[in-house]
Amino acid sequence: MSKRVMLAVAALAVFTVLTTQCGPGAEPEAEMQQTEGAAAQQAAAGEAAEHSPSRIAVTELKRKLDAGERFLLIDVREDHELEADGAIAGAIHIPVAELDARMPDIPKDVEIVFY
Repeated sequence: MSKRVMLAVAALAVFTVLTTQCGPGAEPEAEMQQTEGAAAQQAAAGEAAEHSPSRIAVTELKRKLDAGERFLLIDVREDHELEADGAIAGAIHIPVAELDARMPDIPKDVEIVFY
């Protein structure tokens, strides 16, 4: 497996963990009646599915870039990896070790792609 593919897989794994732990989620209130609780759980499941992380292929990322789609691309590679492999035009560089501390700075109102 090439170095770029391994980096992409690792970055997507980090994205999955971060969005699962830091992403928006709706939990039904404990004091709801049973019927309201069931409806709230279904709504929460729908919202979670809408915001759940997913993986995209490098070819899909390129298509999004070429089409000018609106999303935030965050490059989580380390500095030495950027120097060796080059930066991605338009990406914001936040090394993976800094992601946790920088999460409050990342907008939540746009699709985010981690590489």
